[in-house]
Amino acid sequence: MMLLPIGQGLAQEAGKKETKTSKPLSGALAGYRLAYQDNFDGNSLNRSDWFYRHASRKLGGGFNRRENVSIVNRDGVGYLNIAYKKDTDYNGDGVADLSGGGIVSTKTFGYGYYEARIKFYKGSKGLHESFWNHGLALNVNETGDTIFTEGAKRDLRPTDNVAIEIDAIELDSYMNLGKTNYWFNKKACDCIPESTAAAFNRFDAPYMDLDQWINVGFEWLPGMVKYYINGVERYRYSFTTPSYAAMEVWLTALANTLWYKGEPLPDASMKVDYFRYYHKPTYANLIGNNSFEFDGKATETVRNWIIYDGLYNNEKTDGCRVVYDGTAYDGKGYLQQDGKSAVPYIASKYQLDYIPNSTYKLTAWIKRSAGMKKATMEVSQPGAKPFSVSIPPATDWTKITLDNIIIRSNTATVAFNTTGTDGEWLKIDKVELFDKTVANPVKQWPIILQELEEGYSESGPFRGSFNFSPHEGGTWGNAVKGYNNSSVRMSNGIAGLFAQWSPVIPAKRNYDVYIYRPVSKDADNNAKIEIKYDGGTAVKYLDYTAGAPGWVFLGNYKFTAGKTNYIRNYVNTKGKKILADAIAVTLTGEKAPTLQ
Repeated sequence: MMLLPIGQGLAQEAGKKETKTSKPLSGALAGYRLAYQDNFDGNSLNRSDWFYRHASRKLGGGFNRRENVSIVNRDGVGYLNIAYKKDTDYNGDGVADLSGGGIVSTKTFGYGYYEARIKFYKGSKGLHESFWNHGLALNVNETGDTIFTEGAKRDLRPTDNVAIEIDAIELDSYMNLGKTNYWFNKKACDCIPESTAAAFNRFDAPYMDLDQWINVGFEWLPGMVKYYINGVERYRYSFTTPSYAAMEVWLTALANTLWYKGEPLPDASMKVDYFRYYHKPTYANLIGNNSFEFDGKATETVRNWIIYDGLYNNEKTDGCRVVYDGTAYDGKGYLQQDGKSAVPYIASKYQLDYIPNSTYKLTAWIKRSAGMKKATMEVSQPGAKPFSVSIPPATDWTKITLDNIIIRSNTATVAFNTTGTDGEWLKIDKVELFDKTVANPVKQWPIILQELEEGYSESGPFRGSFNFSPHEGGTWGNAVKGYNNSSVRMSNGIAGLFAQWSPVIPAKRNYDVYIYRPVSKDADNNAKIEIKYDGGTAVKYLDYTAGAPGWVFLGNYKFTAGKTNYIRNYVNTKGKKILADAIAVTLTGEKAPTLQ
């Protein structure tokens, strides 16, 4: 099966198979390179790349079983088959149980474009079919696969890699109703409330013919996720919190009696032709949980990191922990790595799989006790000498740098290694790894920030005008348009709900501020616009129901550097919608042509 350029329909007749090759992505996804693929050919699952999702307990009313997962090979071309069954009594109650299954990647994937070609089961209700990104952890969404559990207990992978969930699609069989999701799965969080919100989009999908193979994809960018069906972008979500950690990929079919009760027809299954992951150099920190804030409290385990001390299954006594004592360099938490007389050394590691080959720079802020015998920060890769720097004793937070790190293997391990006796310590905070070949994408004047771009957020339920579908009471193609003919975001009528734009301001000074005003008879005729600037807050009121759409001048304000300033658009009249599209910031008196 050939991967055609973006924007072209890729669904094909069910059952039709071709030799599977891959072309470079084009159009909106140009610049990406294929980093990993599994075409599911051969006679068995590649166990180097995939765990089974397998458990002896029910989940969603059914069981996940490895025996339901197989590679079906026809004429030398294969696909992953996840069977939906009711033929075995798994819990010993004398009644056959519903069962499905799935696979989970052994490696992690970060920013990039993900795609799977899927033939969804549609014959009866009860099968929850998903393609998603989520961290693995002992006793959390367990695979039940002993290869995974033993790897975690032997300090070969994180015992808890949970942080983010990105659902490319969740589709319940027979319903032709899908959804996408973005979740930042912190158990606790001292961050802004937006970070714990989900992007949820349930869509009636007439553009998905479930009699055909469907190409499902998503692009994960710093601050945004874009969702694709058959090469066409259908939805996107923007987030502002730096919530990043590389995650495992899941292809699963859950026998689910909790939401939609049903039973499988003969030979029921979800089929996957291939999974592909593309990457490109990106300006972003590639270290997950880099300031050790993801639990929002002190913990004995370190989320998203591998802690190695050479001892079996001792995650709560392995010599590393997250500390909250009011002395962190960045945020509230930091990693403390203790001396441990009983072992030769301790290492806290962050594993990077499928990253672009390039030149990188690693920095971290540290404190180190004088009695620690040895402490180093290093980056290693297969077949090459590690890049390493010694960490000196320091009572104050001190920046350590490893520069010009050349990665040639598409994989790397960042590690902090210590040798020391009981009572000694190394403290670590704000670990950052950046690709040096990519410039910081600071926007030039004017700064135009549209909905769903990085820096835009919402306080509650919104939907996009471009997917205002009939089952929500709308009409296809009858969408309110924004700046440059873009879609806009529409709220419900909850008073106090707001959309927020937080532009990145390069320097403290005065700026002219504009907001783009779309027009609709259902909008608020007295929407409240709030401008947070250096020294105060200004309020304006706009009528979104009449007149010509266009840019509205909000005034001249002094902004501080960074993202502390914002423009908010509030629902001010209960029962009316707000329309959120774009804001613009220009140097005082320097109107850009696009604003005139």
